[in-house]
Amino acid sequence: MYSNIKDFLIFKEPEGIIGYREDDLYRFAGPRALIASALVFRLMKEAIKDLSPNEIPCRKDFTVVSGHSGPGVKDGFEYLTRAVSERRYLYDPDKARSNAPAAPASAAEGFMYFEIGYRGKAIRYVLADDIFDSEWFSQVRKHQEGSSSVSEHSRYLMYKDSVVSKLRRKEDIFKQKVQISEDPRFN
Repeated sequence: MYSNIKDFLIFKEPEGIIGYREDDLYRFAGPRALIASALVFRLMKEAIKDLSPNEIPCRKDFTVVSGHSGPGVKDGFEYLTRAVSERRYLYDPDKARSNAPAAPASAAEGFMYFEIGYRGKAIRYVLADDIFDSEWFSQVRKHQEGSSSVSEHSRYLMYKDSVVSKLRRKEDIFKQKVQISEDPRFN
């Protein structure tokens, strides 16, 4: 029900309801994190649909295990759930390696692997290779810290826009989506 709203993520707080758009994440994390902002927005949209489909979820009841070390991803989860500052966020590339050895490698470090938990349940999300493929890895590694020319950087920004478009429009962006128990380190 609430999870079907396309442009917003809606959460409960003790003082009321708060809504976020993808643009809010982008403004918080900055232009470097364009893909990360779209990814976190999509992951949280899926997690709400999977873990709290019939009620507005409590923002501060989410936990995150990330196999991806990128700062934009971490910023996105912090902005939406406060999981980083409230110690409900863990970076654990070893868990990703053991549970999903075929997860696409992250250009930042680690893997495109996430576990999002909510009130004792969790979903393991492993991103598909057709979005986070060797071209993505190469583009980010080569250009994220700056390109050798303005025209090269412009092409990189167009490439980033194409990845964001896939994250928004593609129906299934996951290689693996499995219900699991919430990580015991959060208990």
